[in-house]
Amino acid sequence: MRHRQAFVLMDFLFGLIVLALIAIIVAKATLTLQRYSLAKSSQSLVQIEASNAADIIRNYLEAESSFHFVDSTLSFAAHTITLQNSTLFLDGIVLMQNVARFDVRALSNNAFSIDICSLFGTQIHCINRVGWLQ
Repeated sequence: MRHRQAFVLMDFLFGLIVLALIAIIVAKATLTLQRYSLAKSSQSLVQIEASNAADIIRNYLEAESSFHFVDSTLSFAAHTITLQNSTLFLDGIVLMQNVARFDVRALSNNAFSIDICSLFGTQIHCINRVGWLQ
């Protein structure tokens, strides 16, 4: 009779250990998925921020007839956009942070190209916009 109770108790403890291991594995898997989801959300946010900055610059430039781009500074009639210490400023107001590269080039037929590369961790993501001067 004592041996039967001992085996029942041992069976119960073994079951608890197995359930605890399963709970730990599920918790670790859930945390891993949450970290991955957070990283992807943060990366998407950086990409959206770069896209918005490129669209804002394109909209301003499309209303102009000319621009000057020298040393990471874009100047045109009413506004100045500068890249300083990986931060993009529009008339002194922060437009975007963590910028790896900012470039504006004149193309043929009054067209222009805007390149903004953002830094996310060790990855660089670039956005390109093309527009036409007025």
